[in-house]
Amino acid sequence: MRHWIKWQVEGDLPKKPDAIVLILHRLSNHRCRSCCKHKKTTIRKRYPAMPKIVIGLKEGISIEETPGGGVELKSAYIAQTLSKTTPGTVKALLMLAAGGSTQEELEDMARAEDWFLSNLPQYIEQLARLGFLTWSVLEDGQSLARLVVIGQGFNFHLSEIGSDQRFVLSRFAYSRCLNQKTVLETPLQPVRLELDGWLGMALWGLLSRPATYPELCAAIPGADSAIVKLLLQLFAAAGMIQPADEAEGGIPEDRDVVLRLWEFHDLLFHTRTRDGRQDQPLGATFRFWPGIEPLPACKPSMQGELIELAKPNLEHLIEEDYPFTLVLEERHSIRDYAPEAITLQQIGEFLYRAARVKGIRPADPERGAMYEASARPYPGGGACHELEIYLTVGECRGLDRGLYHYDPLGHSLTKLCSENRCTGLILKQAEGSAAKQCQAQVVINLTARFPRLSWKYNSIAYALMLKDVGALYQTMYLVATAMDLAPCALGAGHADWLCQAAGLNYLAESPVGEFLLGSKRI
Repeated sequence: MRHWIKWQVEGDLPKKPDAIVLILHRLSNHRCRSCCKHKKTTIRKRYPAMPKIVIGLKEGISIEETPGGGVELKSAYIAQTLSKTTPGTVKALLMLAAGGSTQEELEDMARAEDWFLSNLPQYIEQLARLGFLTWSVLEDGQSLARLVVIGQGFNFHLSEIGSDQRFVLSRFAYSRCLNQKTVLETPLQPVRLELDGWLGMALWGLLSRPATYPELCAAIPGADSAIVKLLLQLFAAAGMIQPADEAEGGIPEDRDVVLRLWEFHDLLFHTRTRDGRQDQPLGATFRFWPGIEPLPACKPSMQGELIELAKPNLEHLIEEDYPFTLVLEERHSIRDYAPEAITLQQIGEFLYRAARVKGIRPADPERGAMYEASARPYPGGGACHELEIYLTVGECRGLDRGLYHYDPLGHSLTKLCSENRCTGLILKQAEGSAAKQCQAQVVINLTARFPRLSWKYNSIAYALMLKDVGALYQTMYLVATAMDLAPCALGAGHADWLCQAAGLNYLAESPVGEFLLGSKRI
C-alpha cells in the first residue's frame, strides 16, 4: 500500500466521484467484487445540491505510509507523521487530496469505517495547525472562495452568524493580485483567502462599513442568502472581518491595547519578512539567476566634477586613536556644532574609515560565488553592500554647497549639482528632524541599490537593507566619535528630493537613511 499511496498522490488523482470511490474501495482490501455501488452510497452519501464548505488538502502535500503503520504527510517545509492510522484514515486523507469533502461526508466515513468518530476533530485540527488544509465555499461544484493556510498554528473555527450581527473589515486586511487571482490576506493570521467569483469581491467592497448579512444580501441583487452567509463565515474564520458592536466599543481589535499600537504597514512588513506566517520562499534563492545579471559590487562612476579625498594614515591611527571602549561609551548624538564648519580633510578621513571598499571578490559561479562582492569597514548582508552614500553639503570648509556622490572604491567625491531647491529642502528637513538645534553642515544621504539584494534574496531583501543601514549608522557614529566630530542619525527623510537632485530611478535606487555630520565643540 505504501508505494500505491505515494504514486497516487504524486500523480493526478481522478476527479470523478465514481473513480475516487473505486480507488478507496481497492485500498480497503474489500473482498466483494461487485460492491462498488454499495461503497459509493456508503462513502459518498448524496446531499442536496446546495452551497457548502469543502475541506481539502493544500496543493503540494504528499502522503506516504510509514514502516510503523502510520502515515506521513509532507509539505515543502514540514513533515508530520500520523501514527496508528487505519484504512479509514487513509481513505479520508485521499478524499481530501482528491478534491475535498464536507465535514458531514467525513463523519459518514468515520461511522461506516473502522475510524472512531471522536478522532475526526483532532485530525482536522492537527492538519489545520500544520498548514495542510484548505476550506472552500462551493456552489454547483464551482469554488467561490477558498481559505488556504500559509503558516503554522492556525485554528479554524466557523462561527454562527445571527441576522442582527454586524461585521466590518479588519483594518489589517488587504487585497492584492496573486497568480491571476484576487486574494485577501492579513498579518494577523497565517492564511490567504482566494476569491474566485464576483460575489466575494462584492462583499469585500461592502464590508468597509458595518453591515448585517441580510443588509449585504439586500445590497447585492440576486445574491443567495445561504452563499452570503457561508462567505461571511469564511471571511470571519480567516480574520478578514470582525464583529462590530458599538455597545462594547467597536470591534475586538480596537479594544486590544497591544494591537492598537501597531500600524498596518509595520505589522505587514514584520510578518512578511520572517518565517512562520507566510508561504513565500525566504532567504537566498537566486531566483533571477542566470536570466538577469547581478549589479556590480560598486556603482559605476557618476558624471560630474571629481574631487579626490584625503586618506588617513591607518598605522598612525592604530597607535594614537582613542581606545575602543572609550569611543563606545562616549558615542552619542550631537546637534550643536562648533563655530567653524567641518573640513574636507575631515570628510575624507571619515568616509575612508567608515565606508571605503577594502577589496573586491570577483564572481565565480562555478565555485559558488554567484556575484561580485566587496569588503568594507561595516557589515552588509551577503557582502552585497547595496548602500550608496551621497553628501548634501550646507557648510564645509574646502567644499562648495551642493550634492555629491561618494565613490568608495576610488575614495573620491563626484559633484552632481550645485545648491538648488532640492538640496535646500534636504538640509531644511534634516534640521527639522534634529529639532532645529543646529544649522546642517553635511547631510549624509544613504540610498539602496535594491536589486543588489532582491536579485539574491526572497522575502527578506528589504529587511536586510534596513539592518545594513543600522550597521552603517553605528559605524559612522563610532568613527565620528573617534574623530571628535558631531554625529546624529535621523529618523526619516523625503522620498523624492534626493532622487530629483541626483537623477535617480526611485524604484532602482532611492533614499533609506539620513545622517547629520558636523564639527564638534571641544
